[in-house]
Parts: sequence; structure tokens; C-alpha cells
Amino acid sequence: MSVILARVDQRLIHGIVVNQWAAETQAGRYMVIDDEVSKNENLKASMRLSKPVGTGMSIIDTEKAIRNFKNGNYDKQRVFVIVKEPSTLIKLLDAGIEIPKVTVGIIFNENGRKNISKFVSVNDEEVKDFKEIEKRKVPCVIQYVPNDSEENINKFI
Repeated sequence: MSVILARVDQRLIHGIVVNQWAAETQAGRYMVIDDEVSKNENLKASMRLSKPVGTGMSIIDTEKAIRNFKNGNYDKQRVFVIVKEPSTLIKLLDAGIEIPKVTVGIIFNENGRKNISKFVSVNDEEVKDFKEIEKRKVPCVIQYVPNDSEENINKFI
């Protein structure tokens, strides 16, 4: 498969992703997978403005992402997947999409979440989801920027 890295970051596309992670991953395509954001044309337009020159960007819902991966649309590309919730990654894994590693950037401390690190807060469902991803042999690490040390999320949950 073509996924080189997946990231859980509630800000989705932002400066750190397009500047620092772009250099680290050498991604040819940024793929934001979010069922709500994919329907918001204004938000999609603003995110597309920040895409690095020479790269592609998809901002699509989960079903379309799965369909596109299964159709081989990205087989020759280095795809950096960005989602808001780990549950989206489980749907991809359930569909047979291979994910080599998950980095966790920012999950806001809201909606009953508990803070587990400087930038990451999780609720019980997200803890369950991260454990499920790890159970499937996909490492999940907290790493805000590429120069930060990777810290396995199991250390915190």
C-alpha cells in the first residue's frame, strides 16, 4: 500500500504538518480523511491553500478513501494520512488498508477527555481505539514534530 504514515491531529492541515512533516515524510499526497470536513467546502478550500508545492491533497470521507485505496488510485504515491480520531484509522485497517505507523499530534482537552501529555488528551473510546490499533501491530507514538522523541502511546494510556 501507499500509506507511509498516518497522523491523528485535530487541527488536520496546519503549518507543522505541511512544513516539518513534509520534509520528514517526503509525501507526494496529503490525505485528510474526515466525514464532516469533507462536506465543508470553505474549510477544504482553506486547507488546500497550505499544501506544499508539488504535492497532491485529498480531503475526503472515509468511504471514498477506502474505495480509492482499493481501486489502486494511490499505489504509486507516498500518502500521508491525517485524521481527527483514531476510529477512522480502525475503519481503514478493517478495510485492509496497511498503515505502517501512527503519530499523534494534538487531540484537544475537551468533551470529557483527560490530558495524557502536553498536547494529547483522550477519552475512553479513544484509549480503546489506540489499543486496538496497537493490537494490530501498528505502532502508535506521540510525536508533535519530527524532531521530538517518539513516545509509545501505551506509556500514557
